[in-house]
Amino acid sequence: MSTSSNLKDLIELLNDGEKFYSEAATKVKVPAYANLFQRMAQQKQAIASDLSARLAAHGEAAPEGGTVMGSLRQFYADVRASMSKDSESVYVAQLEQTEDRILEAFRDELTQSDDLELRRIAERHYPDLKRTHDEMRDLKRRLAA
Repeated sequence: MSTSSNLKDLIELLNDGEKFYSEAATKVKVPAYANLFQRMAQQKQAIASDLSARLAAHGEAAPEGGTVMGSLRQFYADVRASMSKDSESVYVAQLEQTEDRILEAFRDELTQSDDLELRRIAERHYPDLKRTHDEMRDLKRRLAA
C-alpha cells in the first residue's frame, strides 16, 4: 500500500474515534465522563490533523468521514445505551474497542510498514494513543467491577 492510502486509513479510524467520543460526550450523564470523552475526541482530531497535513504534502486531500465499521459500532452503542440502565458502561466498552482498532492500526504501521515516513508518524503518535487506550481500558475494568 502507498503512504497516502495508509494515511487515509489511519485518518478514517481517527475520524471514527473523534466522532464517537464527541457524540458519547453529549449522551452520558456523568460530567467527568463527558469531559474525558471530549478530551479523547480532541486528541483524535489533533492527530488526524497532523496526518492530514502529511497527506496534503503528498498532494492529496484527507478523508472527512470515517469507516463503515466505525459508524456501525457507534450505532450499536447508541442502541445498547438506550436500553441499558448504565449507558456510561456501554459507551466506555464500545469506545475502548474503538481505541483497540486505532492502536492496532498504528502498531501495525510502527512494526510492519516498509515506509519510513509512516513508521516515524506512527512512532510519534503511538505513546499518546497507547496512554488513551490504557485509560479507557482501565475505566472499562473499573466500571465492570
